[in-house]
Amino acid sequence: MSVRVARRRSAVRRDVKAALLDAAVEVLVADPSASLAEVAEAAGIGRTTLHKHYATRDDLLRAVAHRAIDRWEHVVGNADASAAEAEDGGLRALADAMITVGPYLAFLWRNPAFDRFEDIGLRYKRVEPHAMAILERAQKQGTVRAEVPGYWLLHTFYSLVYVASESIYDGDLAPHDAPDLVVSTFLRGLG
Repeated sequence: MSVRVARRRSAVRRDVKAALLDAAVEVLVADPSASLAEVAEAAGIGRTTLHKHYATRDDLLRAVAHRAIDRWEHVVGNADASAAEAEDGGLRALADAMITVGPYLAFLWRNPAFDRFEDIGLRYKRVEPHAMAILERAQKQGTVRAEVPGYWLLHTFYSLVYVASESIYDGDLAPHDAPDLVVSTFLRGLG
């Protein structure tokens, strides 16, 4: 077998796994207690094929969590790099980026089982500095009050992104409107 054929097969396997994990996110966000059979059906594969990739539910959940963090790292890193010159310090870019991966974040944030997986916790913690850099930049620019502690900024922003993502999923909020609503609520509150 040539190297070119081996690379193509490897890429196809990665694409199949990515599609499987993406389907699993959709199913598990809609119903966290969904069975592996339901995940397999949504992915268009049989249970046996699913079990070849992931022997247990924990194996699947862990793989989905890593896929979610991969997506999150990618979009937050891009938002941080591309929004440095933005008037708002990059808040809108961050909101837009995080909302695009809302179902993945919902999966991560809703699942307390991940507390016991050290590797997931470590990866999760590595994403936060990118988001924090944007929030701190907004503070330095005067967009956000300087006296607000970083942890409060970060968790408040995450909470607004979560609510926006849930509202999109429920059909109450248009995806296009969500980033502006997140940022305006973050900056001005509801009072």
